[in-house]
Amino acid sequence: MDIETTVQIDQERGIKDNSPYNPLNQIVSVHWRSIDAHGTLGPASSIVIFHKELAATQEEIAASLQEFVKDLRAAKTFVAHNAKFDLAYLHEFMGASDLPRQVWCTMVAEYVLARGVRTALSLEQTAMRRGTSLKKTDLVNNLFKSGVGFEEIPLDIVVEYADADVLSTAQIFLQQLEEYQTPLSEGLVPVVQLSFDMLGFLQHIESNGIHIDLNALESVEQEYIEEKAQILARLEDISRAVMGDTPINLNSGADVSTLIYSRKIVDKALHKEIFNIGTDSRGKSLRPPRMTEREFTRTVRQNTEIARKTVAHNCAACNGFGKIRKTKKDGTPFKKENNCPKCAGAGIIFVDTREVAGLRLSPDSPEDASAHGFKTDKSTLKKLQAKVAHWEEGNPRKLIAQEFLEGLSRLNAVNTYLDSFVRNIKHWTRTNSLLHAQFNQTVTRTGRLSSSNPNFQNQPKSGKFPVRKCVTSRWANGGKILEADFSGLEFRVAGELSRDPQIIDDINNGKDVHSQTACIINQCALSEVTKDMRQAAKAYTFAPLYGGMGAAEPPHVQEYFKEYFNIYVRLGAWHKELMTGVLRTGIVRTPSGREFSFPDAQRTANGRVTNATAIVNYPVQSFATADIVPLACVRALRFFMDEGLQSRIILTVHDSIVVDCYPEEEDRVRTLLTKAMSGVDEEVKTRFGYDLCLPLAIEIVSGINWMETA
Repeated sequence: MDIETTVQIDQERGIKDNSPYNPLNQIVSVHWRSIDAHGTLGPASSIVIFHKELAATQEEIAASLQEFVKDLRAAKTFVAHNAKFDLAYLHEFMGASDLPRQVWCTMVAEYVLARGVRTALSLEQTAMRRGTSLKKTDLVNNLFKSGVGFEEIPLDIVVEYADADVLSTAQIFLQQLEEYQTPLSEGLVPVVQLSFDMLGFLQHIESNGIHIDLNALESVEQEYIEEKAQILARLEDISRAVMGDTPINLNSGADVSTLIYSRKIVDKALHKEIFNIGTDSRGKSLRPPRMTEREFTRTVRQNTEIARKTVAHNCAACNGFGKIRKTKKDGTPFKKENNCPKCAGAGIIFVDTREVAGLRLSPDSPEDASAHGFKTDKSTLKKLQAKVAHWEEGNPRKLIAQEFLEGLSRLNAVNTYLDSFVRNIKHWTRTNSLLHAQFNQTVTRTGRLSSSNPNFQNQPKSGKFPVRKCVTSRWANGGKILEADFSGLEFRVAGELSRDPQIIDDINNGKDVHSQTACIINQCALSEVTKDMRQAAKAYTFAPLYGGMGAAEPPHVQEYFKEYFNIYVRLGAWHKELMTGVLRTGIVRTPSGREFSFPDAQRTANGRVTNATAIVNYPVQSFATADIVPLACVRALRFFMDEGLQSRIILTVHDSIVVDCYPEEEDRVRTLLTKAMSGVDEEVKTRFGYDLCLPLAIEIVSGINWMETA
């Protein structure tokens, strides 16, 4: 089936909103076909609900819906492309209590079959790839471009277009059914079935919505705005100190690159060619050239020039006005003034001094080259900070370089918090203070969720992230926000999959692995580890699980990465087994049956394998957050529904489930979440035929808002 709807357009931001939770949106029409047990398609059916050509009364529309409801009741399976969208509209506008229990989303099914390889998943692209009936986009594209919605497109065109979508979806579904029955893909069946169950969970929590305290959000926004102004003022002071009068735009990659590395690109086109910057025909980033350290240093010197501090002078040609008036051959002035060619209309000329400008840092390798010069992204700034930290004390440039790099990192973070979180949360929160974020199953390669409108998945992991203050209970008198979190889930899964005896022993004995990390990094005795040292070490404890080598970290932290695999020897051996297995079969498989394909994997000169980080990362992250966490979510919703609780599950983020807890239900909610999450081992065995060797531990906290949970 397929639903056509109205779409609200925010002209100012260029954002389209077709959400069923926008009160201005309507179902325009519903289109469907039945498929019998032999795969034979029935005739095309449709009902029109909201269209300019429709003159029917509400009673007549309700009567015509009965045919659709009758087919729903008779159906075993509900099939749609991006089925969560259609389900959401049916639930929101029709109640749809007659929906079949079994849902098949052709987009999700195609995603699982892609085995972690980036694949175009739209209905149009899936149909083209599979050779089924195609969408009739040519019928509506020009109308869409001119701002006409389905409710205004001629009705016969809407019906023809939508039925083509239904036909295409049906044919894709039948192909997928056949493919999942082949020896090559039958092992993916438990995974796709869990994905469909999780789809229902996500539709449920999207419908529940997240209650937002807009006053608290306004306060957080103001705090960030003030902090941003302070950071900018200080960074501009530093820029003037190290660059002289040269104007620096902190939003310009080229300007920031010049300031940090003290070098300017002479020829941008040649720079891109030398360092192989750009993408190939598939849109994939080109590989940087191989160079020795000496070759790289020589190439940089030959193709860049040293940036010098400048002193600004009024342009003598235009007396600082930036404009000149040319004269005609007869000596009379032209009516219109022109930009001064000597100062390009600035009125100022910047004269180089002999003093080197900027922070005088050096890029390390061709990987550091970017289109604007050299990289200044988050991970590069972290690497540069580690480099500066090891400059000798007394170096007059050390403190100012540290302050600039730290300030720029924080500025980038604050900009992200303001744009991606604060302002997006404000934009998407409805007038009833409910935010219906969209959760996506088919974006990441590992099966881990992403979210949009706004992003609720990539918030900083710290529980003290101020934006969390705005997530409060909808129950005014005594409601709480409760979060249940799997403790150290990825570490347990790494031990589970590698069967590392030391990890198993550490978990079973309740070892504090964060204190162990702090002990190694700070080169001190375990008894000397402080609370602050332990907290700071958390960022590193599990990083080696994902194939990281700590290259961007200071030397004492890199020692931890080396020591890690001396402690967990079997884990390191398992990583090597995964890489060798991929070279042989091209596939990594998890206990759930989920597969990841690496068809182009090759052994590299250093003995590792291309895509090594992904090869060791995907199985751990996937089994933890794409299998175990969804199983807990599905179980929790089942228990909540069985008990008829008024408390609402509103989020799942990383390894946690977040509940808007109704007053007087907290004890029951805690009990059910504990049962749902700690009992996942039973579900893993039932669905996947796999026995977990390690117990799952959970922690449950609650508070008046999401940040104040305790």
